[in-house]
Amino acid sequence: MATKDRAGDEGTMNAALRRMAESEPELAARLMLQSLPAAAASLPNGLSYRLELDELGAWRVARNGRRHAQVTEVSPGEDLDGDAFAIQTDARTLAELAAGRNPLTAMLRGRLRLRGKARKAVALRHLSQDAGPRELARMGLPLDADLLYRSLAYAIEPEWTLGYSFRIAYELLGDQGGAWTISVDDGSVSCVRGAADDADASVRMRRSDWLKLLTGELDPTDATRLGLTELEGDVFAATLVGRWIDRAEGVDGPELDREARQARRQAKLAGSWGSAVNGSGASSEPGDPGESKRQPGGLMSYEQLYALWERQNWRAHELDFSVDREHWLATPSDAQVDTLHSFGSFYVGEERVTADLAPFLLAAPSGEVEAFLATQLVDEMRHAVFFDRFMAEVMALEADDLRSRLRKIEEELLTQRPWHFLFDDSLRDIADRIKAQPDDLKLFVEGIVTYHMVTEGVLAMPGQRILIQYTGDHKIYPGFNKGFRLVEQDEHRHIAFGVRFLKDVCEARPEMKQVIVDRLCELLPEAAKVFVPPQETNSRAYWSYGQHSSQVYGFAYQALNRRMKMIGVEIPGPEELMPGPVDFSGLDERSRIREPTPA
Repeated sequence: MATKDRAGDEGTMNAALRRMAESEPELAARLMLQSLPAAAASLPNGLSYRLELDELGAWRVARNGRRHAQVTEVSPGEDLDGDAFAIQTDARTLAELAAGRNPLTAMLRGRLRLRGKARKAVALRHLSQDAGPRELARMGLPLDADLLYRSLAYAIEPEWTLGYSFRIAYELLGDQGGAWTISVDDGSVSCVRGAADDADASVRMRRSDWLKLLTGELDPTDATRLGLTELEGDVFAATLVGRWIDRAEGVDGPELDREARQARRQAKLAGSWGSAVNGSGASSEPGDPGESKRQPGGLMSYEQLYALWERQNWRAHELDFSVDREHWLATPSDAQVDTLHSFGSFYVGEERVTADLAPFLLAAPSGEVEAFLATQLVDEMRHAVFFDRFMAEVMALEADDLRSRLRKIEEELLTQRPWHFLFDDSLRDIADRIKAQPDDLKLFVEGIVTYHMVTEGVLAMPGQRILIQYTGDHKIYPGFNKGFRLVEQDEHRHIAFGVRFLKDVCEARPEMKQVIVDRLCELLPEAAKVFVPPQETNSRAYWSYGQHSSQVYGFAYQALNRRMKMIGVEIPGPEELMPGPVDFSGLDERSRIREPTPA
C-alpha cells in the first residue's frame, strides 16, 4: 500500500501523510478511503478484500471490471464470504503504510493484522499512486471538499511558506459546499473551517465549477476571467497557494521550469533604461474635463497645461519592480498569457501613438499648441519606456531590445481586427494624411478626434482604470500600478488638451462640430471592440475579470459625452456609438456567483 515519495516537482504525498499520521490520523485515513475507488482500479480484475479500521469501520473493496473499484461499507469482523483477505489496522498505521513504512514492522508490533489469503495482499503494491482528487473528479466519484481543504495544512511543505504571512478564505457554494480559512505564517500552515472576515484574500465559487476545475473542464484563468471564481483581496497570496497545491500534487513541474527560466531572464535584463528603485511623486490634478473627479473651474489654457506637465513630470527608470518580478514568477503560464495580452496592448499602443504624434507637432496651428504637443510626445515615449522596462525586467520577454519586444507582442498576441482598425487603418492613416497636408485644419481636427478623443479618451482611459483598479484591489504588481497611475495622470492632461483645442476650433468654426460627430460615428462602433478579450466572440455582451461589457461601454460613453458637452457638441446615443448595451453604474467589479436556490 506504499506510495512513492513524490518530492519537489513530483509532489509531497509521503511527507504530507506522515505529518497527518502524527497530528490527524483520522483525516489521513478518510482521505485514503475517499481515494480507494480510483486507487484500486489498477488491481487485478476480480480481486476483492476487506479493510477494517479501528474505531472507524470496515469496507469491502472489489475490482470487478468497471472503470473504478467498488467500495462498500460492511460490518467489522464479518466472514470473508469469498473476499481474498482482510486487513485490520488503525488510522495512523494506515497513513504510515501509505507514506512508505515497512508493513512487516507494523505486523510484528501487532498494529497490522491479516486474515485470509495473505499472499493475495501482495497485489496491493499495484494500488495507483495517482488517485488524487483530480482523478476522482474525472471518474465522477464522490469528493468531500472538507477533507481536501483540511489536508492542505499538511500537503503544503512548510519550507515553501518561509517569508510569507497571510490568510485566505475559501468558500464553495451550493450542495455539499462549505468554507475554510488557510493560514500561512512563515513556515507553518493551518486550516480551520469557516471563512475569516479579516482574511487577506477570499476565493469564492460554486462547488459545481470547483469540480470542473478538478476535472480540467474549466481552466483556472478562464474561471477568474469569466467571474466563475470570485477573488477579492491579495491575488498574489491566492496565486501562491494555488501554485503550492499544484506543487504538492506533482503537477507544477512545467511552471517551476518556466519560473526558473524567467527568473534568469529577469536578472539578465535588470537595470534596463538606467532604472532605479525609487519613484517620484507628482501632482494629482487631472486636467481632463471628462474625469468625474475634475475640480470645477473650467478648461485650462495651453500655457496652464504646459505648466501642469512640468509639475507632473516623473521618471520611468525610477519605478521599483522588485515585488512585481516575484508576482510574475508565481503567476501560472495561462494567466501570464492573459496579462501579457492586456499589458502588451498598451505597450505596443504607446509606441504607436508616439510615432504617429510627430506629424501633429509639425502641423500645429499655433505655437502654444506646438508647445503642448511637444510635451505629449515626450510623455508617450516615456510611457513606452515604462512598459518596455516591465516587459523586459518583469515579464522576461525573450527579445533583446525595444523594437524586438514590440514586434514579438504584436505578431504573437495582437491579432484582433479592431486593434488594427484603430491603430493601422485609423490613427496611422490620419497621421500620414496630416503629414501630407499640414495646413488642412479639417484634417487636423479629425486627427485630434482620432487621437485624443477616441484612442486616448474612449479606449485607453477605461482600460487603464480597470487595470489600475484590479492591480490595486488585489495587491498585485505594485510597481506597475504606480507607473500606470502616472501614465493615467498624463493621459488626463492629453485629453484635456484635446477638449480645449476642439472647443476653441468649434467656437471659431462652428461647422467643425459636424466633422467631430462624423469622425466619432466612423470610428467608435468598430474601434470600441478593442475591449473584447481575445477568447470572446460576442462584442455585445461578455464578462472579463469582474466587469460586464455594458459597464465598460457605459463608462467610455459617459466620459466622452461629458467632454463633448464641454466642447458644445451633441453626439448620438450609445446605441449608435457603442458595440453593445451600456450600464452607467461604473467599473466596480461585480459578482456572477449566486447561492443556488435549494430544490
